[in-house]
Amino acid sequence: MAMDAIEITIRGVVQGVGFRPFVHRIAAESGIFGWVTNTPGAVVIRAEGAPGSVSRFRALLKKQAPPAARITRICAKKVPPSGASRFEILQSQKEGIALSTIPADIAACSACLDELSDPGDRRYGYPFINCTNCGPRFTIVSSLPYDRERTSMSAFPMCPACRKEYEDPSERRFHAEPNACPVCGPRLLLLSANGTPVATPDPIDATASALAEGKIVALRGLGGFQLAADATNEEAIRELRLRKGREEKPFAVMFPDIAATRTAARILKADEAILLDPSAPILLCPSLANSSLAREVSMKLPTIGVFLPYTPMHRLLLSRARLPLVMTSGNRTDEPISIGNEEALNRLGKIADLFLLHDREVLQRSDDSVVRRVGSAMYPIRRARGFVPAPVSMSRSFPDVVGLGGELKGTFCFIRENAAYLSQHLGDLDLSLTREFYEKSFRFFREFLDAKPAAVCHDLHPAYFTTSFAATLKGVDHLFALQHHKAHIYSVMAETGFSGKAVGVAFDGTGYGEDGTIWGGEFFTVEEDEVTRAGHLAAFPLPGGDAAIREPWRTALSLLKETLGRTQAEAIARDRFPDIPEGAVSLLLDALDRKINVVPTSSAGRLFDAASAIAGVCAKASFEGQAPMLLEAAVSRKFAGRYPFSIVHENGLLAIDWKELIANLALDAAMGKPLKTIARRFHDTLAAAIIEAVLRLADGIGARHAILSGGVFQNATLLGLVLSGLRRKRIIPLIHRQVPANDGGISLGQAYYAALRVARR
Repeated sequence: MAMDAIEITIRGVVQGVGFRPFVHRIAAESGIFGWVTNTPGAVVIRAEGAPGSVSRFRALLKKQAPPAARITRICAKKVPPSGASRFEILQSQKEGIALSTIPADIAACSACLDELSDPGDRRYGYPFINCTNCGPRFTIVSSLPYDRERTSMSAFPMCPACRKEYEDPSERRFHAEPNACPVCGPRLLLLSANGTPVATPDPIDATASALAEGKIVALRGLGGFQLAADATNEEAIRELRLRKGREEKPFAVMFPDIAATRTAARILKADEAILLDPSAPILLCPSLANSSLAREVSMKLPTIGVFLPYTPMHRLLLSRARLPLVMTSGNRTDEPISIGNEEALNRLGKIADLFLLHDREVLQRSDDSVVRRVGSAMYPIRRARGFVPAPVSMSRSFPDVVGLGGELKGTFCFIRENAAYLSQHLGDLDLSLTREFYEKSFRFFREFLDAKPAAVCHDLHPAYFTTSFAATLKGVDHLFALQHHKAHIYSVMAETGFSGKAVGVAFDGTGYGEDGTIWGGEFFTVEEDEVTRAGHLAAFPLPGGDAAIREPWRTALSLLKETLGRTQAEAIARDRFPDIPEGAVSLLLDALDRKINVVPTSSAGRLFDAASAIAGVCAKASFEGQAPMLLEAAVSRKFAGRYPFSIVHENGLLAIDWKELIANLALDAAMGKPLKTIARRFHDTLAAAIIEAVLRLADGIGARHAILSGGVFQNATLLGLVLSGLRRKRIIPLIHRQVPANDGGISLGQAYYAALRVARR
């Protein structure tokens, strides 16, 4: 009988996710002989059999891949049959194995959860149950290749039953490196805040009871510690805010299942798919007004971050507590999360009443990821646990390069060949603890990728930590500095592989401009791989630097003065900012007159701040983005008209003049127009201005695409208005789907810029 033979190379996240046993199973079902093996960055299969069997095997390969696998490329070629008489799983080829062989941490799968709740199973109630389809991966790795002895599971020799599963290709736990059971695996321990063991036969039950009593518990999760509290208990959440130093920023809530999330949030089918994804992110959803959650959870915002239990320990805790739980990062606000038991006791001892610990070490610190839904797909806000270190696929191969990110929401990104590897969310780099975390993570990625960067790209700002860090890197041929907002545009180009003509829009808070001013509302023309500034929001004086971010009334006063003059600005301030002393208003106006501690800016984020303050929403902010978030929360669903605006030209660049917008918004506020009307008009006006500017620039260069990036486009209302408006004008919008639109994504743009430059040279 004639035999066909093919060799298939599969790239993507296909190692450590049960891919080889899956291939072994479908080969048996299809009557296929040959072998499968792991190679550096790929799975290679030799499949031999009757032509119909080979065709069936290829179809099953695509249709039934393991849930945590992410196939990015399949290449097949015909080869001569070798006469194989069975199908084997060959030893992995270790030489040159890279970070791409480590999958991200994967939420507990349905098969393991069935065992967890089965009294007849040997792993019944075991909080560390896992298999090749789920469990810890990246967070337990110490070195490569990804074998058990190079993970924190090396401290737990497998018992005979686990070893048998591990070595049997037909088992679900074949080569599942974290494989364990109650006999040989990690164990839980409950401690008081002072480190004293709590005598209990069941730490999960005792923790659930403590949470029901209003206690705050620090528990050791996949990527580090989390702080948990009863999300329905107003006093407990208020106390958590006080101890953690988190005044008003919303908390995420973990629910036991999809049905429970629907008691607090509006969950559509597309949302359900995101919540059940193996990455198990926190999903921002519209909240329900009549839910049982404490008001202190969301703090006046109409959205809530919801997620499901992604570890067996979470599943057990939620099922026994029978409460939705606030589950927030185990840190004081702005610090990196704690990962070690002793570290947590020292850093969180004044926050938590109890500590639910275990003895499996967390080696790679990783926060929970946060997304929202745009259309039917994820739109990342924070990229960490569940996504890292899965690479972003590039449209072509490049030399090794690295982008170092910015100062806020720090990440870095290595590009190797045709893949970009972003670090997990690292935090704001103005803290020494975060800088240490950054440097340690950078060394980890560089070593594991065996990266030898030909070029490094950093932000243009001379005072950023990443700028000075770039100068310390040895053996680098080229050092590039890239303007912040251009990096935003390049990041979308890297994600999408776009090359051609487009208009780029980068709207965020602040970024150091090429002219020494503070940019933040920028338009660019894109032609092939060149990005050129072509427009911006008309500049205005930003008073007090960072003080303006914490106190939006300052920016509002500046814009009012620019628009209406000092006298009217002062009068409006007395009316709209009653909690601000008149003396403070006068002093700031004097500083603006004399240009003391004032810098020009085109910041869209600060324009939002000003509108929020003038509308009476937020004159003082306790966290970054609070004023715009509260303004968006007030938006009416009904179109309420637009404020006037104009597009002018300044020094050869297009500029959106906001003065009429501000004047009319202030008039509406003074006349007592409904806040929801003012908020809607502001959003509709800014969206219309963006669309008009894009159309003018697109016509000028013959472009039919628009690239949207920057933290302002995390505003779902504005993003939705701009997307629909552009599509009506037959402009194709390109947005983020794999990395955040905020500063957490600019390291990808920097790396891509450097890669293009090195490749060109």
